[in-house]
Amino acid sequence: MLIFKQKYCIFEGLDSERGTAWRCEYSFSLLNSGNGVTSIKCVKARQCYRKSASTQRPESIVLVPGAKEPRSVPPAPWDGAESVADYARKGNLPATKTLDLGGGVKMELVLIPAGKFIMGTSSHENSAGGQTMVLESSVVLFVVAMTLLVRARRNRKRLQFSMAFMLLMTSIAAVGVWGGVRWNEALKHPDYFPNEHPAHPVTLTQPFYLGKFVVTQEQYQAVVGATPSFFKGKDNPVENVTWDDAQAFCKKLTEQTKLTVNLPTEAEWEYACRAGTTTTYHSGDAEADLARVAWYSANSNGTTHPVGQKEPNAFGLYDMHGNVWQWCEDWWNDCYYTNSPADDPQGPSHGADRVLRGGSWAFHSLGCRSAFRRRAVRATAKASVSGCWCVLSDEGPFE
Repeated sequence: MLIFKQKYCIFEGLDSERGTAWRCEYSFSLLNSGNGVTSIKCVKARQCYRKSASTQRPESIVLVPGAKEPRSVPPAPWDGAESVADYARKGNLPATKTLDLGGGVKMELVLIPAGKFIMGTSSHENSAGGQTMVLESSVVLFVVAMTLLVRARRNRKRLQFSMAFMLLMTSIAAVGVWGGVRWNEALKHPDYFPNEHPAHPVTLTQPFYLGKFVVTQEQYQAVVGATPSFFKGKDNPVENVTWDDAQAFCKKLTEQTKLTVNLPTEAEWEYACRAGTTTTYHSGDAEADLARVAWYSANSNGTTHPVGQKEPNAFGLYDMHGNVWQWCEDWWNDCYYTNSPADDPQGPSHGADRVLRGGSWAFHSLGCRSAFRRRAVRATAKASVSGCWCVLSDEGPFE
């Protein structure tokens, strides 16, 4: 079933015991089953209000099924200036939550506040010009060199070069060198990837909880019963999982905890990764900045590493760059950014492939950028570079 439209519905009632009236807005989705039948799926309580019968003054609350006490509606979107701890206190939200996976295994999640950010790459540089210059100048030099060698062998004479010829060859070589410089700079700053454009503002209207670490082998085994990983280690990230495997893990964890666990959307992933930054990596623009926070091809020694050994970002998340690629919920679409909604984008409604983010131990620094997107076949893309992360909406009981 494909979600094709987001709506909101309102329920009102009277709490006779408290002497208050309540009004709740619920988000829901219209689902098209594909045979012309449309049904409604409730998603979660979006916003609730309770007001005293005597004062008529509204008090904003969130009603959560199964919760003992109502919780406050989160404050205004995070502005990047205050700490997440202050944001959590204002919204009466725990800064971290913990899921019990059984057998003494836990999963810690951290609060990601609602907020705004610029998604994608803001500038545009195309390396095609540099590639063309290198290719054409190389072809010209090769043709000229071969022509001279053939003539010299036929005439049985030593090669002789005039000053004009030397100047011509020097000019052609200079063009090739300049093209190489442009090409190299484009690779260092690969803003030419069209699927990262246009950069566009995105607002995530609701806070959520994201795993402090990528799912480890110990956590995966506690839920699924086995680990498919090539590199063994209970604290190493689970890898060698397909998108379908990651979905099955989330489904089993949902059944086990009675809470809704999903993969992050692309927007949620990039927002959480950036953590208020606009740089190439959440740690800065230079490759030295990446090395402080990520295991990638230049420093991984050809293997994954236990989670949490590098520096975290401002949200307290580890290994957002490198170590293993991380599956997202979205379908892949090269041009999705051209018509992506500004609020809570959920990705294309259909597609063939899924999305990976973050880079890996085996990948170049350019693939570890916050904006980098990689497509992969959801059912068969299984390698020692792909893992998963868990997202939990702010709902339900926790430790």
